[in-house]
Amino acid sequence: MSNETLLEVTDLKKYFPIKRGLLAKTVGHVKAVNGVTFSIKRGETLGLVGESGCGKTTVGRSILRLVEPTSGSVKFEGREVTTMEGSDMRTLRREMQIIFQDPYSSLNPRITVGGMLSEIIKFHKLRSSDEAVQQRVKELLDVVGLRPEYARRYPHEFSGGQRQRIGIARALSVEPKFIVCDEPVSALDVSIQSQVINLLEDLQKEFELTYLFIAHDLSVVEHIADRVAVMYLGEIVEIADAGELYSNPKHPYTRALLSAVPHPDPRYKPHRIVLSGDVPSPARLPDGCYFHPRCPQVMPQCKMVHPELGDDGTGHVTRCLLYPESTPSAVAAGSRPIQIQTS
Repeated sequence: MSNETLLEVTDLKKYFPIKRGLLAKTVGHVKAVNGVTFSIKRGETLGLVGESGCGKTTVGRSILRLVEPTSGSVKFEGREVTTMEGSDMRTLRREMQIIFQDPYSSLNPRITVGGMLSEIIKFHKLRSSDEAVQQRVKELLDVVGLRPEYARRYPHEFSGGQRQRIGIARALSVEPKFIVCDEPVSALDVSIQSQVINLLEDLQKEFELTYLFIAHDLSVVEHIADRVAVMYLGEIVEIADAGELYSNPKHPYTRALLSAVPHPDPRYKPHRIVLSGDVPSPARLPDGCYFHPRCPQVMPQCKMVHPELGDDGTGHVTRCLLYPESTPSAVAAGSRPIQIQTS
C-alpha cells in the first residue's frame, strides 16, 4: 500500500425523491447517503460496514455512477468523476469496476461464461484478434480458480461460489485499478466465504488492486480490510485502522455492532449491547445526532446538536459528542424531518 490517494470522496449525497398524487409531485426525499467523506490509498482495502439500509451499497454505486449522486465530489486519481461524460466516462469505467452481491442474478443466463468475458474484452478493444481474446478468457478463468473448459458453460451450471468467481473474473477482464466489492460473500456458505476472501486478497497482491469492501459482517471485514468505516443512517460515524477500530471502538454504535459478532470460543461471554427501538427512517431523520434515539449513552445535547467527524490525531475519526475532537455544529442543514406537504 502506497501513500498516494487513489480515490477521494467528499460530502457525497444521494437523495431519492418521494412522489405522491396524480401528478407525482415530490413531497420529500429519502436521504440514502447524506454527506459521506473518505479517501482510499492506492493498494488499500477500506471496509465499509453497517446494518442493512444504512446506504453502503448506494455509496459504492454512486462512486461508479451506476446511480447519479445528488451532490458531492468523487475524485479518482485527481479526476472528477461526477462531471465526466461520454468517452471519458467509458474510459474511466475500465479502471473502476464492481463485484455484485448476488452471484445468481448478476450474470446473464443466456450467454456462456466465455461469451460474457469475450464480449467485454472486445468492447474495450483489449485484444486485437479472436485468438488473443479466447486466450485472455482462459487466463481470467484460471486466475480465479476455474477450468478453461468452463468457458462453454452457462451460469446455471455453476454453484454460488463458482458464480462469484465468474463475477470476479468479469471485473478483472478490463484490468481495473479499483474494485467496489459489494457484499461479495454475503450470499455464500461460510465454507465458501473464506475461499473467496482469500482469492480477493491474492488478486490484490498480484494485480495491485484497491478495494472498497462493503459488508455488514464485521468478522469478514476484519480479515481483509486495512481500514474500516462504519455507516449509520447515510453518514459515516467512525473511521480507523482495522486493528484500532476492533480493539478500541469509540462510537456507541460501533461498540454495539462489535458486541454482536459471534465468537468461536463457547466459553467466551461477551458483553452484549442491545440497542433499543428501531432505525429511524432516512426520509425523516431525527434532529441532533442521528443515533441518539437508540444510544445507550445519550446526553441532552445529543438531541439538539449534530456532531461533526473529529480526528483524535492518530487517524481515528469519530462522530460523537462524547469526544471533544468531534466539534459540535448547529443542527445540520437538511437533518430535520421532511415535512410532507398537502394540497
